[in-house]
Amino acid sequence: MSTLYLTQPGAQLHKEHDRLLVKRGDEILEAIPMIKVDQVVLMGRGVSITTSALHALTHKGTDIVYLSGAGRYVSRVIGAEHKNGRLRHQQSLLASDPLFALQTAQSIVHGKIINQRAVVRRHAEGANWAERALTAMDEMANRVGTAQDLDQLRGMEGQAAREYFGLMRNMLRPPSEGGSWNFDRRAYYPPTDPVNALLSFVYSPVTRDVTTACELIGLDPYLGCFHAIDYGRPSMALDLMEEFRPIVADSIVLEAVNRPFVSLADFEQVDLSERESERNENETPRASVQAVYLAGSGREKIIAMYENRVNDEGMFKYQDQQVSYRYIFQMQAQAMARLILGEAKEYTSFLVR
Repeated sequence: MSTLYLTQPGAQLHKEHDRLLVKRGDEILEAIPMIKVDQVVLMGRGVSITTSALHALTHKGTDIVYLSGAGRYVSRVIGAEHKNGRLRHQQSLLASDPLFALQTAQSIVHGKIINQRAVVRRHAEGANWAERALTAMDEMANRVGTAQDLDQLRGMEGQAAREYFGLMRNMLRPPSEGGSWNFDRRAYYPPTDPVNALLSFVYSPVTRDVTTACELIGLDPYLGCFHAIDYGRPSMALDLMEEFRPIVADSIVLEAVNRPFVSLADFEQVDLSERESERNENETPRASVQAVYLAGSGREKIIAMYENRVNDEGMFKYQDQQVSYRYIFQMQAQAMARLILGEAKEYTSFLVR
């Protein structure tokens, strides 16, 4: 185990000697040696952690992450920060260098489109539209290098994303109980259909894990190249996760829908006025807006799929080692750090074949 999730309302995390106990009232739901836990995720308002468990975990260097019931990031509690001041200083200088930012962002976007292409190739094999779509994605990936500035590059990435999600609609099998997923386009917030709900739900742990990888290496997750730097936006973590969105998150969503591991019954439609208690204070209230969220048992299925995917050490071979996606997250953060410190000439995205 690397990540421990608390999702059941009323669950509380306790520490007992060298173990973590998940309890609900006096009932022990789970007992785990603390050494086996690298991260704790508390999802929803009905779960909690004791002070002794919190102190022990942060002293050990274990992240404690709070998510809303819908899977949206709320906050993190971490131990001592990385002490590589030289790396962060150099990162802050280069974040404002237009040429460095553009060249690095071009590598990131190129890698994302190539990985999107790999997903389409896998899931659209034999479709009469596949060859034409794959050729168009190759052309888009090649155009990335011609961008003159970040705004132009962002426009290219946005166009590629719209076309890619249009193709994803063709790769979805109908729900097992009939009807439709009603997926027309990527809708960020609120998610308007089950597929968008799944995408948003899975992007959250990818962001969380890549942010953790940045901090383990010593990068400032808030100073990036491609995503604009703004208050509360982990732009470096978002930069580094771009290449993993298709091959980790989108692949999980396609598998969950097409196998199928989820059905329409795993989702709930909610009027957002009922969720105002979870609204960020900087967000405008959204009364009478319908949103679709992944419900209880569905969340547990997707969490299990995500953990299996990122922890599978048989996924890839890296320098003669069989490694997992979680390891590759750290290696890509390390590659970015080497670029920033002048130890490498360029950043190379991780690509699947």
